[in-house]
Amino acid sequence: MRKTPILASMATAAGLVAALGVAVAPAAGAQARGQHHGGFRVIASHLNNPRGLAWGPGGTIFLAEAGRGGPTCLSGGPEGETCVGLTGSLDVIGKGGVRRLATGLISASGAGGVAAEGLVSVSRARHGGVLAQFGENTHVVPPKGTIPQRVRQAALRELGRLFLGTRHGVVSIARVGDRDWTWTSQRVGLAPQDFPDANPNNVLRAGDRTYVVDAGANTLTEVLGHGRTQVRAFFPVAHYPPDSVPTCAAQGPDGALYVAELLGGSYAPGHARVWRIAPGQKATIWATGLTTVQGCGFGSDGAFYATEFQTGGLTSSNPAGDVVRIAADGQRTHLGVGKLFNPSGFLAGPNGSFYVSNCSIAPATGLSPQVCPTGGQVVRIG
Repeated sequence: MRKTPILASMATAAGLVAALGVAVAPAAGAQARGQHHGGFRVIASHLNNPRGLAWGPGGTIFLAEAGRGGPTCLSGGPEGETCVGLTGSLDVIGKGGVRRLATGLISASGAGGVAAEGLVSVSRARHGGVLAQFGENTHVVPPKGTIPQRVRQAALRELGRLFLGTRHGVVSIARVGDRDWTWTSQRVGLAPQDFPDANPNNVLRAGDRTYVVDAGANTLTEVLGHGRTQVRAFFPVAHYPPDSVPTCAAQGPDGALYVAELLGGSYAPGHARVWRIAPGQKATIWATGLTTVQGCGFGSDGAFYATEFQTGGLTSSNPAGDVVRIAADGQRTHLGVGKLFNPSGFLAGPNGSFYVSNCSIAPATGLSPQVCPTGGQVVRIG
């Protein structure tokens, strides 16, 4: 495993994390907030496409900021205009605000910095380190001459890759996106209109194992030693297309893994599922009736929480989202209604509280005066 130049700034910054505790200086453009609204508190705002969350040393929170794209824009792709740049970052949030531990990371967004891809997920590693997963894969990188060479090199180094950052430096763990892309290229029949494809969306450290949920390959992939990976589960749908699009994983109190979906085979509300994967067993459907789940986890109360990105379904023009709490007895409660818009990452806190990356597809400048005007946020509920 070699050190990655584009993340070299993190090598020295991560060495400060243990000493930072919860006293960190705010980064330029990022702001801390202390307003309470009935158990709803904005702890950081003016963020660029905030995604995954994880606990850091001393009660801090690691945050993946996917960035706001960049000045070089390409048209003609399946999702319209794509603008690329080096605006992504890995952050730590503490009592003093937001500090960016690594900057200049690859970012690709829609026009105006909306809905960026880049650094998408973080998970706490052993000894205070952090696992950082980038989305996509290197097969989506445009050819030479189409984007600045510096940006293209960063894309080739980072997209789809899992890194480990510690106080001793940053190392590349595995090319998860590229390995999943190869796996799908050998199984095109599973999703003939989409494969080959790969887009890692979530990394989970569970005990001594590391897993990545790939929303493009529709897989749960285990990361093994020496850069190797192995697909542990593929998530099918009854009527393809669209496909499953798994987005997040959590380890339950029973030791099993729970994987939630964005679509579950339909763009309409209520089709997303949660799969349960017990050690040595096949994946089984554990919960149904959810909508566009982007983040998930188990709270300190033992309940399962699912962040619904858009409660009206992915094709809805309404950005309203929420968090669904599923108690041990199956009872469901909707939290954050009217206050969450396109939420994504989930992080369980103490005493039944939790944190969510809100306005997760917004640049720091916001989406509109009415929707996410202060850009991406991290909020605490409860």
